[in-house]
Amino acid sequence: MVTNPTLFSTKKLTASQQELVLNTGIGLVHYDILKTTARSFDPLHIDTKALVITSKNAIPALKKIKQQPGQLYVVGHITGELLKAEGFAVTIVATNARELAAYIISQNEQASLTYLCGSHRRQELPELLADHKIELKEVIVYDSIIVNKSFDRIFAAGLFYSPRGVYAFAKANQNQPQCAVCIGETTARAAREVFSRVVVAQKQTVENVLVTAIKELRND
Repeated sequence: MVTNPTLFSTKKLTASQQELVLNTGIGLVHYDILKTTARSFDPLHIDTKALVITSKNAIPALKKIKQQPGQLYVVGHITGELLKAEGFAVTIVATNARELAAYIISQNEQASLTYLCGSHRRQELPELLADHKIELKEVIVYDSIIVNKSFDRIFAAGLFYSPRGVYAFAKANQNQPQCAVCIGETTARAAREVFSRVVVAQKQTVENVLVTAIKELRND
């Protein structure tokens, strides 16, 4: 008996995203491998001249700050679109931290920026800016907690949206997917440490990760 392949997503999918997979006959298992909880902070003490956001998880904190940012630097097109939908004027939306750092350094207008980030933010952006004497004041506005869950099966492909999600899944599961499909190159670099086959979606959206995985399983 031939069974249909099954995808595993490290992010819980919406109803329409689930249909995108299930309508192809491919099976699906999904849950949030990272749980986000807000941290308390004082919005009145945030310097809003130049703000940096690299995750949509920081948007609720930004909404608590009543003053519109003078400059708003963003990583991730999904985060950028969500911010625009909330009425924020976004200065630039970069694909990744390295691209954002290059833009800020090239402008050379801000000697200091405020970074609304999580407790497990990556080092790349702070280090790149520090190398050019640009101060990045970090304000931790949320925590992301790993939800450990193991499976006694091997999935046809795993879908990953952050390096931390890759490491969390790999640590909890000895049986690894045959293929890892990643939302971007930063996540893919982490996946290559664990998986023998890694594919990167052409666009940094959940839908494109799903489409890429479907094509991979169909050998399109």
